[in-house]
Amino acid sequence: MKLFSYIKLLRPVNMLLIAFGVGLGFWLAHAGWHLDKFVLLIVAAVCAGGFGNVVNDIADIATDRVSHPKRPLAAGDISKSGAKVFAVFCAGAAVICAFLVSWQHGAGAIAPLFLLLLYALFFKGTPLAGNVLVSLLVAYAIIFGGLQGPGLHRLFVPAILAFLLNLGREIIKDIQDGPGDRAAGYVTTASLPHSSLKAIITLCGLVYAMLVIVPYVSRGFGIVYALVCLAAVAPLHVYWSWLFYKSDWQQSAGKISSLIKYEMICGLIALALDEAVKGLIG
Repeated sequence: MKLFSYIKLLRPVNMLLIAFGVGLGFWLAHAGWHLDKFVLLIVAAVCAGGFGNVVNDIADIATDRVSHPKRPLAAGDISKSGAKVFAVFCAGAAVICAFLVSWQHGAGAIAPLFLLLLYALFFKGTPLAGNVLVSLLVAYAIIFGGLQGPGLHRLFVPAILAFLLNLGREIIKDIQDGPGDRAAGYVTTASLPHSSLKAIITLCGLVYAMLVIVPYVSRGFGIVYALVCLAAVAPLHVYWSWLFYKSDWQQSAGKISSLIKYEMICGLIALALDEAVKGLIG
């Protein structure tokens, strides 16, 4: 069905993560409980993220036919012109919904849309620049949710943690997609010396490990956050790091990428559970 193909084009799992991140930012920043604004922000964020995925897939049709042949555009389930119309719809819906919340959120939605378009058209083929841009946008999701909230400052360290994890994951994904990118003539991060890339990922992992406890130490979040990090975040971090430091880590690139995504999810859950418990006992 065409509808299913368009939904698949959005990457539903990634959209759920974006929705969770934005909603969590709204909650943690104490932006006030307004159901209509909350829903509009979620829709705006999902549409913006969907726009990014669609324009990225339009630019990547050739390489996806090698690396991801089952994606809707690469498989021919959706036409390129149909995808362009869908992208415009997603962008328009994102801006309208964001402006309905506030002019700050409207302006805050336009900037990432512009950057996502630049990424798909120019930065994707620029080693490291594209990875940094995408990681900044992932980190921005939680900040976007908390705009205008008095507790916005609580979101800065979690956003930095999201950036560090995602930067490593984006580099690993580029290495995983290397064959398809080379076939399409793209010069991506995977073209850089793998020893240098490994050093960058290692640095991101180490800085993340040092900062992950800061929300607890600074008393921004409590013991529940620390316990979830200890029980779930730390084991996942150690496991993917162990796989990464093996000599054949490139063969496990897909698994490492998935583990990092699970680690990000667990980090968000740690923040949410801590806030929920604090609300129950407070």
